[in-house]
Amino acid sequence: MTGAWIIFLQTVLSFVVLLVLTRMLGKQQVSQLTFYEYLNGITFGSIAANMATDDLANAPDHLVGLITYGILTLAVSWLALKNRKFRKAVAGEPVIVIQDGNILESNLRKMHLDLDELTTLLRAEGVFDYKELELAIVETSGELSVLKKPAYQEVTQKDLHLHGKSKGLAIEVIVDGQIIYENLRAMDLDGKWLVKQLRERNISNASQVCLATVNKEKKFQYDLFDDVIPGMIDISDEDTPNLSLDGIQMKPKDEPSSQLP
Repeated sequence: MTGAWIIFLQTVLSFVVLLVLTRMLGKQQVSQLTFYEYLNGITFGSIAANMATDDLANAPDHLVGLITYGILTLAVSWLALKNRKFRKAVAGEPVIVIQDGNILESNLRKMHLDLDELTTLLRAEGVFDYKELELAIVETSGELSVLKKPAYQEVTQKDLHLHGKSKGLAIEVIVDGQIIYENLRAMDLDGKWLVKQLRERNISNASQVCLATVNKEKKFQYDLFDDVIPGMIDISDEDTPNLSLDGIQMKPKDEPSSQLP
């Protein structure tokens, strides 16, 4: 058997073993990872890679190491479920970084998190002014959870004593300029209906569309590849916005020449 065939068979074996172990460990290896799970994933990948490319004589050793590491991981996961102190020691615990609109710098330092990273996490949660927050907590996975002050919380239909109607899941019918005919058929629609929707919006070809969706009410929504937005905002350091007492005024680098269809 040639060396290439040996590498091929070892790679297949390591892939199968790694797949089985990952399924046994559950979704923790494919979800947002804690520090422990992150290191776990790296180690699994390293052992599997060595098993796939090392000499055939060493493959059993790598296999034993991979299986042993999987068993240890299962044991640690089981202990973490049974013992809260052990779970906190292994996975860490959530840390409050903003309280009552005040940034807790000492807690940021504990998390080795700088202000740029914090503002990025805030924007990902739709928060552009930290003073609006009652609490911001960095979870063990590194994600940020926020609780706005009551004055800044969105009013729900329940608050207004209204009964809303679900619009259902928005189904993709065009992705990267390609029509998804299976999704159209699943919604009892066809290509003629889609062409009509495009023409009504002055779109000559589906290749112009980055993403188009349809909900159960047959509402068609789309986004084009060629976005022309008046007053395009650039928040990079190279183009610092002018500040005024009335707020932030952005000067676009280039004035758009046309509007969206």
